[in-house]
Amino acid sequence: MNRRTFLKIIGMGSLAFAPACTSRPEKNLFSYVQSPEDMVTGKATWYASTCRECPAGCGILAKNREGRVIKVEGNPLHPINLGKLCMRGQASLQGIYNPDRIKKPLLKKTDGWQVISFEEALGILKERIVKAADGGQGRIHMLTEAVGESLITLFREALRKWGSEPPLVFEPFAYESLKAANRQVFGLEGIASYRMEEADFLLSFGADFLETWLSPVEYARKFRKMHALNDGKKGFFVQISPFQSLTCANADLWLSCSPDAEVVVGLGLMRETLHLGKGKSLPDDLRPALEEISSPYTKEKVLQLSCIDLDVYERLIARLQEARKPLVLGTGTAGCGENSLRVNMVANLLNAILDPDLALVDFRRRHRVEMAAKRSEVLAFFERLRSEPGGVLLLNHVNPVYALPPSSGVADVLKKDPLFTVSFSNFMDETTVRASLILPVSLPMETWDEYSGTSEIVSMVQPAMASLTGAPDLGGLFLRLAFGNESPAKTYQDYVYTRLVSSGGIKDERGWVRMLREGGIFEGGSLKK
Repeated sequence: MNRRTFLKIIGMGSLAFAPACTSRPEKNLFSYVQSPEDMVTGKATWYASTCRECPAGCGILAKNREGRVIKVEGNPLHPINLGKLCMRGQASLQGIYNPDRIKKPLLKKTDGWQVISFEEALGILKERIVKAADGGQGRIHMLTEAVGESLITLFREALRKWGSEPPLVFEPFAYESLKAANRQVFGLEGIASYRMEEADFLLSFGADFLETWLSPVEYARKFRKMHALNDGKKGFFVQISPFQSLTCANADLWLSCSPDAEVVVGLGLMRETLHLGKGKSLPDDLRPALEEISSPYTKEKVLQLSCIDLDVYERLIARLQEARKPLVLGTGTAGCGENSLRVNMVANLLNAILDPDLALVDFRRRHRVEMAAKRSEVLAFFERLRSEPGGVLLLNHVNPVYALPPSSGVADVLKKDPLFTVSFSNFMDETTVRASLILPVSLPMETWDEYSGTSEIVSMVQPAMASLTGAPDLGGLFLRLAFGNESPAKTYQDYVYTRLVSSGGIKDERGWVRMLREGGIFEGGSLKK
């Protein structure tokens, strides 16, 4: 007997032995009693949708098999990620099957949580909202994550109907210093995107664009193109920061400076570039002002304050002078405070000096995360709740108790008895556990919506599977709560469709089907009138 025959016999014996060891072998195959029209048993179906794990809004393709999503990949047609997807996007479907997912509404009682039905929860919430609205103006409050234009419009309409202020958008990393720098230097109330792929020299003062900064999949793709060998040349990347991040590890040159010394290096580079003749097309009153501000930061002063080496600093100056299309980025995702604001302002001014046309800064295509409120506005929001008598607080997938420092007092505000707090969360986090009512809603892969990570496009969110828990979608829930029989649309899907038609994004159902197939409108799409 040779070895191959021996292995065959052993394998056959194992297969015969395994069923005999099972007391109740499973012989049944289960399928839908009424399966979806597009479902074919044994064949996977792909749905184009949008990732909602972060505000970037990458396009995804969700693989559905036998009615369940089993894999997520990037949508190659989507302009933000062009088929690529980060680890958070790849793991997004795990939230659907997480054993800790809240499957039914929970009402807080003195002795713990009481499980109730979705209809009961909706009735309790509606009663509380009507009672609060009848008690006076501004009694309904809402804190929400960054959402699409359709959903934020619906929130505003509902709160206006209840006599309350629009919702406040909360994002732990709101890029406040970058927004403030853009406003002061460019006059832009928001966050522009960057044409990094067109640059031949990239200078960053800590922006971690390969990790979490703005849209990491998008900028990782652009950086790869910028850094690739083309006609024997490749772009050069310099990172100036006190520590080495993942982005910094991919730099061609790292200037390890002292903490908070990035602004010193930036002002020194501004002085050197102005002395080398750059920025001659700047406004007549701006160039002398910049020369005056940067004049104290000589090479000696910069080296003394930043603790970087002279030869490395001179190499950076030479590279910056030789660059034809340089691009300068500011601080990282967590950058905040006065120093971060100064660094971002210096980065913007360097871009204006090195590239007067600002050809690599795209002001038309802006990141949606710019809609997030300032930290001071969020703190003032909770301070008002502390002093106001009761009301209803609606929380949409936010966790301020975790994201804000304990000194903010958010946890104490949520403990107020007159305040009825409702969390639309699917998981028991630090904020949800303090809610009066937990009303889980459908996850993004189970519902209709739209969300665009940047302006000039409309990215579709469509259900890749039926709701696993039977939870309602948040848009449909607000239509019922605020409008009842006078609802502007029968379902939230109809609401989104109507807004797309009225805004000119699509003309008819044919355009709708094409949008669902491709994952959105990627040329001149917008839901803002």
